[in-house]
Parts: sequence; C-alpha cells; structure tokens
Amino acid sequence: MKQYDKEQVMNGLQPIVLDQLIKNGQPSFGVFAQVKDINYLDYHSHLISQKSLPKWRKNLKANQFCFIQIIEPPYRICLALATIKLATSGFVYLYNDDTEQLEVCEALQPLTRHTVLEGDCYQGQMTFAHKHLTLTLDFTPSQIKVALDSQYIALDATLQRQAQPLVVCTPTGRRGWTFTQKEPLTAVTGHLSIKADSQFHVDAPNTQPKQIDFTDTTIANLDWTLGYMRHETNWFWSCINSYLADGRHFALNLAMGVNETGASENACWLDGQIVYLPPVMFTRQNLVPTVQNTWRIYHQNLGWSHVDIELTFTPIRVYKKTDNFGVIASIFEQWIGEYSGEIRIGEEVILLDKVLGLAEDHFAKW
Repeated sequence: MKQYDKEQVMNGLQPIVLDQLIKNGQPSFGVFAQVKDINYLDYHSHLISQKSLPKWRKNLKANQFCFIQIIEPPYRICLALATIKLATSGFVYLYNDDTEQLEVCEALQPLTRHTVLEGDCYQGQMTFAHKHLTLTLDFTPSQIKVALDSQYIALDATLQRQAQPLVVCTPTGRRGWTFTQKEPLTAVTGHLSIKADSQFHVDAPNTQPKQIDFTDTTIANLDWTLGYMRHETNWFWSCINSYLADGRHFALNLAMGVNETGASENACWLDGQIVYLPPVMFTRQNLVPTVQNTWRIYHQNLGWSHVDIELTFTPIRVYKKTDNFGVIASIFEQWIGEYSGEIRIGEEVILLDKVLGLAEDHFAKW
C-alpha cells in the first residue's frame, strides 16, 4: 500500500456512499464515493421573501452540463451538452494529436427545444437534436452509451465506468449549491466515423468515410455537473487523460472557481485508483489569449499537505465560443496543449513531460 493510501485509511478519510443527495430538503455537502440519486427537485429553496420555490422554478433555475472526452490516438473527440433552460447548446470537436488539425461542430437552440434531460449521471438520459448535431447519452450505473451524428463526424461508443469517481457537492452563494462528478472511463465497443466532408479529408476530398474502431486501449473521461450557481460564474479547469512512461493509466482533474469551501474537485487516478488532491491556483501570463502564453497550475503548500503540485501548461490549439444575449452570456475557451511538471503525493512522484491535455477558462452569466 502506498504512503497516501496508508494516510487515508489511518485518518478515516474514505468518502461515504449516499443514497440521495437531498435529505430533509437540503443537499449534503462534501466529497463522496458515490451519490446514487441526484434528487435535486427535492431541494427546499426559498426566495428572498422566504417563500418556497415551486418545482417548476427549481427545474428552470438548475444549470446542467455534461462533457465527455474519448481518446483513440491520434484522435481526440470532445463533446458536450449544456443547458441553462433559457438556451441549450452542444458541441463536438475532433483533434488530431499528430497533425494538430481541429474541426468543430456546434449548435444552439432556445430553451430546451428538442432536448430531453431525464434522471442523472447514474440512471438517466440526455438527448439533443439539431440539424447540425444530434447527441444521445444513456447513463447506467455501469456504463455510458454515446451516440452522436454531426456534419463532419459520427460516433457510437459504450464506455465502461471505473470503481472510484470523484463526487463533490458544495454550497454556492447564499442559497445555491453545485454537484459535480468526474471519472475516467474505458471504451468497451464503438467506433468513430470521419465523414467525407470533413477537413480531415482535405488531401483526398469526396473520399469514403473513414472508420476508426475503439479498442481496449481507448480511454475516456466524464464531467457531469448540475447546480444552482451564481448569476455570474467563472472557473479554470485542467484535465489530463493519458498513459505515463511506465505504462500506467493516469487521469487528472483540477479546478479553481465555483466551489467556495475547502472541499475541492481535485483528484488524480492511477490505473483507476483515485487520489484526492488539495486546492490549486491557476495563473496565465496575461489576458491576451494566444498560444504563446503558458499557464501555471500549482498548490501552495503551507505545511499541512503531503501533496505538492507544480505544472506548466503550454497551449497549442483552442476551441473558443463567445455568446452575448444581454441577460445571458458566455466566454468559453477550451485549450489543447502540453503539460509539464510534477505532482508529489507522499513518496510518489508523477513526472509529466509534454503530456497532452485540456485546459479551460470559462466565464458565464446565466
């Protein structure tokens, strides 16, 4: 047993499993091993006048989004579905790690038009239908099925869950709260189809669609979030899903923003085993987003933590989307780039040398 495992067991730090998130009208806050039912409509919330909110208002106010990344080298597929109920958007992009080609398809619809949001990330379904993009996500306790069709690519995948997700619920503002679940996944079956109209066929236009089958080495990760967030919300996010030089599967999730207490949504996984990490800081060289500007992600160790984090992120390509509709607005940047540095966990040192991953800078007014 590694040093950090011993410390967790000795200090009784193993998170618990909850049957339901909302109990007696209020959410349970903290880091959990699993929450089986995200029963957010049972939340007993109030207006400033102390009048209880009806169920339809609670449903309207709940923001929800889901992000999935699937990696079958050299291809990286990132897809998302997000709703603030006044508008619903989806995107998918395909990136080639070798050639640095990036192709994006995105769609936006008013309200929840042609959208279904049922259940949660353990037992539920999310669907989105648009002329440019259709997406169906089916969630079960053991698997996630993904079906996507867009202008340039299509994919069908069954993703296997790991045993240890990162599950966090924290207060947000005076009466809000945010629930998030992150977890690494592996592909069971499926394939990616690159259509004839894709720019990936630029050297051979009008060719037949190219199919890439997923294998037992295909890796993926899920980010599922629901909550009652601040009217103006911003966060930084760091994500790595890769294999280390020694062959171990390594996944990393770091964030700054949204969570306003000592409970952080920070963790890494080594061959599926989760290690909880402390809060981190994100800094960018300046406010002008160019590929030359490196990021620093680090943990300020004040003597109480057995973890040290010092990472540098060098951007390569970006998917950026800006929307401004007055009442609602969004500035979304998701960068693909290289991570270098180290994470020290007790006696374990994880060295990263130009490992490809994602970094996000997002501001939203909703």
